[in-house]
Amino acid sequence: MSDPIPLARPSLGRDESDALAAVIESRRLSRGSQLAAFEAAMADLTGAAGAVGVNSGTAGLQFALQALGIGPGDEVITVSFTFVGTVNAIVHTGAGVVLVDIDPATSNVDPRALADAITPRTRAVVVVHLFGRPAPMDTILALARRHGLAVIEDACEAAGSRYQGRAVGGLADAGVFGFYANKSVATGEGGMIVAHDERVLTRCRQLRNQGNDTVTDTRDESAAGFSARLSELHAALGNVQLARLDRSLALREDVAAAYASRLAGTRGVELPAPAAPGDRIAWFTYPVRLPDAASRDRVFATLRARGIECGRYFDPVHRLPFHLGRHRCLPLPITDDIGARSLGLPLFPEMTPQQIERVCVDMAQALEA
Repeated sequence: MSDPIPLARPSLGRDESDALAAVIESRRLSRGSQLAAFEAAMADLTGAAGAVGVNSGTAGLQFALQALGIGPGDEVITVSFTFVGTVNAIVHTGAGVVLVDIDPATSNVDPRALADAITPRTRAVVVVHLFGRPAPMDTILALARRHGLAVIEDACEAAGSRYQGRAVGGLADAGVFGFYANKSVATGEGGMIVAHDERVLTRCRQLRNQGNDTVTDTRDESAAGFSARLSELHAALGNVQLARLDRSLALREDVAAAYASRLAGTRGVELPAPAAPGDRIAWFTYPVRLPDAASRDRVFATLRARGIECGRYFDPVHRLPFHLGRHRCLPLPITDDIGARSLGLPLFPEMTPQQIERVCVDMAQALEA
């Protein structure tokens, strides 16, 4: 068998090793200069007033919602075609979840479905930049302003993405990034909240540290806090990764372009749409759509058997066991259709032309079987 092809592979080298060694030598493993520098750099990237490092993107989404006053009795609208962490974060606030359909071209939220879901209980919208593709933020923000809704950007897959030339994450009331090992900024684990309101930032820092914010020397123990800090080791990796983000995104764009060229006209394979004018996609994976669920599952099994890792991205959240029947759902025909036949192909900066060719050949063979 040929060497395995991973779904994702972080770019790690001597710079990361040196950064980790420096933290170990410092004996400062938490709440030090590396975290402060990483937070400042993420704020600068997004144009936000500040940033708060946390231990995961899911925790970041929960804290951002809570810092904006979202809780029991409220409703938060988002999509079902997303990683389950988006919805889990809302559930943990005690707010009700409302799931709406997506745009068939982009797989991002359909603003018309969003508008139809608003009720007097609606307090916030979580907008997912799925697969690193910017959502239509101008339309969404205008709608939210008309109804007095908070908007949180789930940019966990989208560090470096740009909407109409502007960095995602900093376009709304708060933005949240994830740094799991498959992301364009990969620290292994971790997340970051960015926001423009200092009160929101302070509350997020309190929530991550059992109610105590050491930056402003304030405490708020009116609700249970969490232990969700981002360590100095993770932040050190983040600083190195962030410094070469643009190069990483350019390499990912090269891989996506190679897939698009190689798969053009391949029977049974629907390619992702190119970036809209003025936008930049931070390619998280290469999501294709196959004719139906059976062919998707057949290709998935074949590629896995041949050592090519791929992902069924994403099983719609409203069909997962815990969430089944638990949330208010508007009609989700596009979500159900695309969710049943989507497949994420391997994509990482150092992916070779030979690996791309192997993925494409094996997928075509599986479709013809």
